[in-house]
Amino acid sequence: MEKIFTLVGFFEILLVLFMQWEVYTKKIITTFSIASYTIAAFLLYIGIVEKEYLVITLAIITAVVRGFFIPWFMKRSIVKDPWREREIRPTLSTAFSILMSLFIVVFAYVLYRITIYSSVQLSAGSIPIALILQGAFLMVSRRNAFIQLIGYMIMENAIFLFEGYIFPGLPFIVEAGIVLDLIGIVAVAGIVVKMMKNSTSDLNESDELRG
Repeated sequence: MEKIFTLVGFFEILLVLFMQWEVYTKKIITTFSIASYTIAAFLLYIGIVEKEYLVITLAIITAVVRGFFIPWFMKRSIVKDPWREREIRPTLSTAFSILMSLFIVVFAYVLYRITIYSSVQLSAGSIPIALILQGAFLMVSRRNAFIQLIGYMIMENAIFLFEGYIFPGLPFIVEAGIVLDLIGIVAVAGIVVKMMKNSTSDLNESDELRG
């Protein structure tokens, strides 16, 4: 089981690295959808093997809401303007963003080893921490509102990956998953409303998520 967890975790990190390299919003959304389906499949496997119906429920929620609905809604909401489908002015260069992502992976491993490793005793336990930090970095390093929201949901996926594997029997996992998905849906809807209000505004107003 731990080997599968490690493989899934490294695959998720590679997908985030691709997101840092990519500038087209729809491709980033599709990559996030693949990442969510991967985590959902892993959680489903854990739920079936361990006979944890809460984890199976969380897997289904992850696949339906994060794998399908939110990416579909985001793509449907992006109008055909080039400045909304492609990030024109990223805050950081692509090369620097990738280097920072690699540094985050190393930093997360060191942080994990000196903090909670003695309690968890999981060699790959630093992977969810790295994903949380990478999601946060994606949020602050990009201007596009949809990409910033993807960064937030990467952090949530990392939390599900850690809790679903380490604490599969806790009932609050499903409740937290539902709440976080509702927050994500509301955030997407809020961005769409703002885009509609600012449809005739300049690039800076419509391209950035503020507040």
